[in-house]
Amino acid sequence: MATVTISRQLGSGGNEIAAGVAEALGLRFIDREMIKRAAHEAGVPKGALQEMEYEGQRTLVEQVLDILRQMPPIPNPPETALRETATPLSVHFGGIFSPTLRPMGTAMDDYVRIVGMVIRDLAREGGVIIVGRGSQVLLKDHPAALHVQIIAPFWHRVKTVMESEGLERRAALSRVRTSDRARVDYLRRYHNVNWLDPQLYDLVINTVKVPVGVAVELIVEASQTLRANVAH
Repeated sequence: MATVTISRQLGSGGNEIAAGVAEALGLRFIDREMIKRAAHEAGVPKGALQEMEYEGQRTLVEQVLDILRQMPPIPNPPETALRETATPLSVHFGGIFSPTLRPMGTAMDDYVRIVGMVIRDLAREGGVIIVGRGSQVLLKDHPAALHVQIIAPFWHRVKTVMESEGLERRAALSRVRTSDRARVDYLRRYHNVNWLDPQLYDLVINTVKVPVGVAVELIVEASQTLRANVAH
């Protein structure tokens, strides 16, 4: 089954495209919020990560996977749009994974390791589209995974964020710059890559020149072609 990873710049329409591809190909939509919610439903309390040994993390991964399988495959459009504006984890690491005893860096290391295990297991099952979380690096050697990056010029993304979040231009500028910096830092620190390196991706789409609907069609066709080639 198909596996697609989507990396996107804030304000580029990446989440909308990912949801469209998920619907067109019948894939399960997985992003940071889905993984956090699944871990919460698995019963992980605050501070639990620092108490878990590796075997305990393996058990958590299995529980998270079970819950993700039971969630609705694709979020509704309003929810999907809001996901793209969430504060990146490398800026604010909150919710159930907030450390109570350990330093931020150590808790993030635990988080990244667990997310990596979840993503690799999801890819082995197939039938998923994974948004962010370094999935393009984690699955770089997966023969059936299509890696896509969604981009747009800075000015366009600022305008989009102003409209979607009701922000003044100055606030939107800060929002986009902060998001870009956080994504760059996350990929560099935890995966030792340049987030915008085109060699990480099979397809890079600029949504100023390629509308969302066309982008969805391109990704769907590329994924289907890849699957056919791998099958042979």
